[in-house]
Amino acid sequence: AEDMLDHLDAIRHGLLLGSIPRDKLDGLLAVVREQREDIDDPRLAEVLDEIELRAAVELAKLEQLA
Repeated sequence: AEDMLDHLDAIRHGLLLGSIPRDKLDGLLAVVREQREDIDDPRLAEVLDEIELRAAVELAKLEQLA
């Protein structure tokens, strides 16, 4: 969980600066997918789904700019 929060914080910082580092988005997706295996709480699983979707959208945006 702490690793995920670190990635989210780096992304928040990137948003404030105007660019999100691709490696942080990739890292966040990896952490979310890894943590999902250990989650039994449906509400927490829903939060992970939302984080994963948002990270995927941001990665798609970066792909369009490249």
